[in-house]
Amino acid sequence: MRSRILAMIMVMVMLLPLSSCSKNLGPETLPSTTVTESTEPTTAPTESTKSTEPTDTEPLPPEPTSIPLVTKMPVKSYGQLIVSGGNLTTKNKAPVVLRGVSSDALNQCSGFFGAETVKTIAEDWGADVIRIAVPADKGEDTYISSAEKYFKQTCDIIDLCVSQGLYVIVNWHNDNDGDPNANKKKAIEFFTRVAGVYADSPNVMYEICNEGSGVRSGDKKKRNVDWKNTIKPYAEEVIKAIRAIDKDNVIIVGTADYCRDIESIAANPIKGGNIAYAVHFSAGTDGEDLQTKIFNAKKAGVCVVATEWKTTDSSGVSAANSESTAKWLDFLEENKISWCNGFIGGNNNSNANALLFGSERYSIEDIFAGHWPDGLISESGIIVRDRLLAAKGTKKPDTVYTPEDNGDLPDEGDLPDNEDQPEP
Repeated sequence: MRSRILAMIMVMVMLLPLSSCSKNLGPETLPSTTVTESTEPTTAPTESTKSTEPTDTEPLPPEPTSIPLVTKMPVKSYGQLIVSGGNLTTKNKAPVVLRGVSSDALNQCSGFFGAETVKTIAEDWGADVIRIAVPADKGEDTYISSAEKYFKQTCDIIDLCVSQGLYVIVNWHNDNDGDPNANKKKAIEFFTRVAGVYADSPNVMYEICNEGSGVRSGDKKKRNVDWKNTIKPYAEEVIKAIRAIDKDNVIIVGTADYCRDIESIAANPIKGGNIAYAVHFSAGTDGEDLQTKIFNAKKAGVCVVATEWKTTDSSGVSAANSESTAKWLDFLEENKISWCNGFIGGNNNSNANALLFGSERYSIEDIFAGHWPDGLISESGIIVRDRLLAAKGTKKPDTVYTPEDNGDLPDEGDLPDNEDQPEP
């Protein structure tokens, strides 16, 4: 009996402090008086055992966005371009090297090329030129089937480029239809419409076909697309239609073998003024052989423009090859060849894309807003942006600014003078 009384007294003593500190809690929070054996450790975890990893829902900190570094407008510096001595030049025959970026096909870039995108490419990246790839294959969502849609998009982007003082290459982007003759009537319609609006604008250049490839359209003998029998006759018809409206602006003609057959041009060029020829390359695939062909064509007086090139291999799947890219860009500079890196925009995450469209950190709104932080730019994009800025005599600053820091932005008068050519 005495032992039972002692046990009850001990339980009451243990409950007194618990009920005291829990008097404001509901009955469901009070400890049970039933004694159970605990299998949990009785000591609290030390600081060293606590997890310091962020949770899945913890937001990443905001990144600084890019700022304007280049304020002078290329078209105001160089004016109307012509082809002279195998080069793009001013009217006074001073050679001009334009550097910029190409879009992916516009049907892959819906909503991307707004005012802030073009402003960022011009001012934050220092580009001189943007190439617009107008989808020109047979299909449900191309100029062939939706002419008004893509004519309007083209004009809207040209207008944005004009407002930024950029040059703009309007590219007839036949990709799957490697023979441009497959849609020649539509090409003539398109370029006469564009020329009708922009004939008096020194900003605009016409790239009348993309990459000649595959077999000739409607050819039962299955002969390959070539320069002499396929692309040149097509180009002569389209050029004639453009020149009936626009006598001056530069016309760029694509070449066979995916714009690598540049050696055929020197032996059989198109008659007429202000005509250049497109070459395409992939820094991770193409090397000295193609460079030699380009050099020989230039030596023969052919004006070459690298309207589309990749830092990767030809598939766009490999990592950016910074060493080969540097060699190619040095070669282009030495030979005064203008270029557009391909590509920026698009809805895929190819390593050749300048932006990381597949990143989970950023929304599509972040991408469309322009002024991209470094974390949104791919390895390829960083290489291209830094090269563009270096050509302007500037570089991305070590100290960058977030939108909240706008009050501390440098005055326009403090920005570097980035033009390497006097006004003509």
